[in-house]
Amino acid sequence: MNMLIKDMIMKTSIRVKENQYLKEVLTYFEQTNVDSLPVFNICNQLMGILTKDTVMIGIQNHENVVSNLHLDQDYMIVSENDHIQDIIKKQKKFYLVQNKYKSIIGIISHNDLTYMHISILERRLKELEAVFEHAHNGIVAIDKNGIITSFNPATEKISGVNREGALGRFLNDVFIPSGMLEVLRTGEPQYGTKYQVGNRKYISNRTPIIENDEVTGVVAVFQDISEIEKISGELQSVRELNQQLEAIIAASYDGIVIADSTGRIIRYNQAFFTFIQGDTNDNLNGKFIFEVFPSFKIENIKQMLEGKQSIALLKKTEANATLIITVNPVLNKNEHIDFVVINIQNITKFIRLQEEVENNRRLTERYKEELEQYRVELKSRANFIADSPIMKKVVHIARKVSAFDSTVMIFGESGTGKEELARIIQLNSVRSEGPFITINCGAIPEALLESELFGYEAGAFTGAGKSGKPGMFELAHNGIIFLDEIGECPLSIQIKLLRVIQEKVVTRLGGTKSIKIDVRILAATHRHLEEQVKKGEFREDLFFRLNVIPITLPPLRERTEDLLPLIEMYLNELNQTYGMSKRIASDAFEILFRYKWPGNIRELRNAIERSFVLSEGEYINVKDFSFLQSQMLEQDMEIDDEEILPLKEAVMNFENKLINRALKKYGSTYKAANILNVDQSTIVRKLQKMKT
Repeated sequence: MNMLIKDMIMKTSIRVKENQYLKEVLTYFEQTNVDSLPVFNICNQLMGILTKDTVMIGIQNHENVVSNLHLDQDYMIVSENDHIQDIIKKQKKFYLVQNKYKSIIGIISHNDLTYMHISILERRLKELEAVFEHAHNGIVAIDKNGIITSFNPATEKISGVNREGALGRFLNDVFIPSGMLEVLRTGEPQYGTKYQVGNRKYISNRTPIIENDEVTGVVAVFQDISEIEKISGELQSVRELNQQLEAIIAASYDGIVIADSTGRIIRYNQAFFTFIQGDTNDNLNGKFIFEVFPSFKIENIKQMLEGKQSIALLKKTEANATLIITVNPVLNKNEHIDFVVINIQNITKFIRLQEEVENNRRLTERYKEELEQYRVELKSRANFIADSPIMKKVVHIARKVSAFDSTVMIFGESGTGKEELARIIQLNSVRSEGPFITINCGAIPEALLESELFGYEAGAFTGAGKSGKPGMFELAHNGIIFLDEIGECPLSIQIKLLRVIQEKVVTRLGGTKSIKIDVRILAATHRHLEEQVKKGEFREDLFFRLNVIPITLPPLRERTEDLLPLIEMYLNELNQTYGMSKRIASDAFEILFRYKWPGNIRELRNAIERSFVLSEGEYINVKDFSFLQSQMLEQDMEIDDEEILPLKEAVMNFENKLINRALKKYGSTYKAANILNVDQSTIVRKLQKMKT
């Protein structure tokens, strides 16, 4: 069921030019059902793909023409006669479809291709289900434990056993032993086996299901032949069986040919025509196999005749397809060959799949190497913005304790960077090559927290996986586990955490086996754990076990020396991400330095990004930080009388601090003036004034 690209594309001849107005292009999208269009320059050269969303965002950002927008380059040109299954492997975001005249007639996204491919697979699955449900023969399947997994309606009718009552039960509890368990044990198929239950006679084919050289189940197809034998006798049974074999041969995807001992064709299936140069209406009976199928030689027949044993051949066709040809002789009672069965299988796709698996393996190895390089690079770069003395001391302590396996408790308000400090400890420790597992104890419901931390065994609770699941402590073996918001941990879990810390073992939920672990514990909280201990909300013994080396991260309002470099870092990141060069106007810095930042670094980063996105032009001005104004008024209301200075003196103090920070950061009056958006002479004049 191969579907071509032309069967599903939304055809359109619309071409967008780079100098077209966005409102005109938006009209194209609104008048059609397409969500993306190709863009060409004035020389009629393809530039990229423009989506409807990009146009709408551009209009919202007051852009006028297409050339100002970002064009998607993740595309490729395909033919309208290409198959969906072939194109979907290309993993491109968009596909431009051209006809036989090399003209672009439409566009289709990878998501649409994926949806159609899934629809095709679902349709095939329904066809297989229909065959199973409506087959005349009884079909039963068991797994490797002898449990019935499939049971079609024909089996219900033949056996008189209800399907619901059979599924999930052991085979012998439902049927009188029929040989399926023998096939399961030996892995040897049984074909055309006749057996009788009471007055009823049956014929059955039992085939093992083999995966990775292991028998994982058995499928049995059987038919009640009692009435047939009564009416037609043995001859009619043979005819019925012959029809079934014909159906099996005809339905096979492999080419099947039955020839006599000289190689003359007796019977074949339609699939055989896919391997030869011939019309499906041709009658091949009576012709020699090596005449119509060049990959098979007369020498192959001679080889099989001499040994009277099966042979297997590996052949490559002119079309570069790889075939496996098996030849099986059928001997009569006199040990003479009556005929031979030739099976032809195209394994080209399997070879390609094997090559893809090997390529993916090599790619995975390369990714591992790149990840290791990235880990080393990250380790060398990992650092806090620590211009303030208090932060320099914090980072110094963190790096010092990295060399030891002691438990560290990190205190600090929300948004101060507790997890980042934990990563600095990890990257500078001897466990930097091991896993770093983070779990937020306050974000997971109490009912699930225990299983997340310690894992669970199969069947430990309703919905538990069949093979169980390791917990975070097991996953962190030979590495570090970071217990964020440990103050939110329920008391019922705290006592189990204490045992893990003391005994260095975990026991899965629903299990009895203790699992040894080697894990260093880092914990963090924004709460005052001492007060929780006094209130009985946190175990004292656990507190002392965790609080071996306490590190307190100061809030941003207490490390104002770091404010300017933090602002610069976040602004540079945004400029690099979006290819811009925005700067903050000097008068806007006053708001950022006056604001108390109750949300700390996280709030600062969000404020910079928000003003960056909403600002117009090259500079981010005071009005772009208007959302901080109301909060600043509330903060100013809380200032003590002793903090209030004359306005002129306060402004001068602020300017002095800002200029000193800029000089310390950039080292010259020229660079300081550039970042503060004033003349160099202004900086020099104010510096002279400071000295007087």
